[in-house]
Order: sequence, then C-alpha cells, then structure tokens
Amino acid sequence: MKTIKNHQPVNSFLLITILALLMASVGCSKKNDYNTNPSPKVGGTQGSNEVMISGSSFGPGTLTVAANTTVTWTNKDSFAHTVTSDATMFDSGNMDNNATYSFLFTTKGSYKYHCSYHPGMTGTIIVQ
Repeated sequence: MKTIKNHQPVNSFLLITILALLMASVGCSKKNDYNTNPSPKVGGTQGSNEVMISGSSFGPGTLTVAANTTVTWTNKDSFAHTVTSDATMFDSGNMDNNATYSFLFTTKGSYKYHCSYHPGMTGTIIVQ
C-alpha cells in the first residue's frame, strides 16, 4: 500500500506566504489618480482655477488658466506643505491642513512651483 504524506503544513505556509506577498505589493504600490481625477471639495465640485494638495501631490499637477486669473491651492493633507514658486515669484509659507493660498496670475507664461518641505512635490501653472 502506498503511503501519502501529509503536505498540509507546507501548503498552509505557501498560502500564507503568497497572501502576505500580495498584501505587501498592494500596500506598497503607489497609485495616484489625484492628478487625473481630482476629488471634489466638500459642498461642490473643484473649480477650474483650484489646485488640491492631497497625498503629497498637487492636483492637477499642471493647470492652464487665462491671464488675470486667481489660482487657489487648498491643503487636504493632515500635515503642512508650501506652494513655492521656483522663480521666487510667490510663496504661501506654511500651510496646515485645510489652509488655502491664492495668487493672481496676470502675465502669460509657465510658472513652476514646489513644496519647500517636500521637493519632489512639483506643479506648473500655465497662463495663456
């Protein structure tokens, strides 16, 4: 008679390992839909001249507006950010959660900016 070995502990270990790896890969993957599908503000939709700061990113990352338009940034993260012009044209200073900052763009051009606390956070305002 042929003896069948019990592979239950090995199978359980493999199943647990696979599940752990799947959970780790899902948890570590960075999916940032914010720039392509920004969340609406409470009480309405996001305006065409607004940038939301969420998930340590500016959304939208690039915003095109007409000359003489005021752009407003709102920090939806639970920690502070800044809106700082690369050309030192504007600087919001420290923006805590729910803080807003506005700047009037009067001249056509491309204006790059970043968060001084998180240099990887960048955005561009294009004024036409």
